[in-house]
Amino acid sequence: MTDWLIVGLGNPGQQYEKTRHNIGWLLIDELSQRWQVSLQNRSKEKCLLGSARVGEHKVWLCKPITFMNLSGEAVQPLMAYYNIPNENLLVLSDDVNLDFGRARLRAKGSAGGQKGIQNIIQRLGSEEFARLRIGVGPLLPGRNLSNFVLDRLPKSELEALPELMGVMAEAVERCIRNGIEATVPFANGYRLPQIEK
Repeated sequence: MTDWLIVGLGNPGQQYEKTRHNIGWLLIDELSQRWQVSLQNRSKEKCLLGSARVGEHKVWLCKPITFMNLSGEAVQPLMAYYNIPNENLLVLSDDVNLDFGRARLRAKGSAGGQKGIQNIIQRLGSEEFARLRIGVGPLLPGRNLSNFVLDRLPKSELEALPELMGVMAEAVERCIRNGIEATVPFANGYRLPQIEK
């Protein structure tokens, strides 16, 4: 049975904790807790890495520590070393074009402006891998994009985060057990109950 690699995008460093850009890392934390995985610092591989079993699959959880824009430097060597095919890679990232509490699961596609995904595409030479984009928008009028994604999540969103992360973790499990396409309606159909901005 082929291994899976689940990669949460984010930036290392205390100043980036619980920022919009680190929502992929936050989901890896949720999965680590759920599956009782301890992530080890693998500096040679430029990531924090741990493994679990989900059903009959071995699953690697990865947080690149390269900074977002160089995420592919961690992902591509791991895939080569563990012989993971593109269809068993799932990248978790933020998406400013989706409202907070929404998600978009796709089996493949362009980077859509997300620099971490863009770098992974460049390093793999392929767009043929799945990504679960988690909404952190909308971008407020007049706000600079990079400042917005590097801001901490506001209080109302932090309070809603446990529910959102729980549902997104369930979506990741379903991807592994049932396949990406079978999980699309579940992930893309989710709406977080209305929260005050």
